Amino acid sequence: MSPIQAMERSYATLKQVLREGRYAPGTRLEANRLAEALGVSMTPVRDVLHRLVGEGLVESSAGEGFHVPRFSEAALRDLYEWHSTLVLMAVRTARQPLATDEFDDDTVAGRTAQLFERIGAMAPNREIRSAIAGAGDRLHPYRLVEPQILEPLIGELDALAEIDAGLPQAIRRYHLRRMKVVSDLIRQRDAA
Repeated sequence: MSPIQAMERSYATLKQVLREGRYAPGTRLEANRLAEALGVSMTPVRDVLHRLVGEGLVESSAGEGFHVPRFSEAALRDLYEWHSTLVLMAVRTARQPLATDEFDDDTVAGRTAQLFERIGAMAPNREIRSAIAGAGDRLHPYRLVEPQILEPLIGELDALAEIDAGLPQAIRRYHLRRMKVVSDLIRQRDAA
C-alpha cells in the first residue's frame, strides 16, 4: 500500500470512528495504538491526526498529545449556532432547489447529515458547503444521542425537507431546540 493510500484509508477510518462517537470525549488518541489497529506505520496516523485537528474532530496540546474534544455547554451551543448560520447562508444564496430524494440512511443522525448536505448543495459557494460538512461532522456524535433527549423526532427531518418558503424559520427552530438541551446532549454523549 502506498503512503498516500495508507494515509487516505487511515483518514477515512479515523474520521468515521470519531463521527460515530466510538471514543468518549477526552479520550487520548495514541498514534502508535491507532497505527497498530489500522495496520499502518505511525507516520500516516500522525499526519491524519494533525489533519483531523485542523477539522476540529481532534484536539492536541503540548505534552498531552491528541484527544477527542470535550465540549463545554457554551462551545456546543456555539457550534449549533455556527451550523445554523451556515445552513441559513446556504438557503439565502441557493441557486437550485432542495433535493427531495428519499433518505438512504434510516438513522436520525444519518438522515440529518444527508439533509444538511443537501441544503448545503443548494449554495453555489464551495466554502459554505465545506463548512456545513465540517460543522456537521463535529455535531454528528451529538446527533447520535438526540433521539434519547429530544422526543419526538419522527417526521422532524421530513418536515424540514418539505418546507419551502418557511425553511429559514424551520432551520432556526431546529437548531434552537438543540441549543436548549446542550447540557443533556453532552451528558448523554459522555455516558455513551
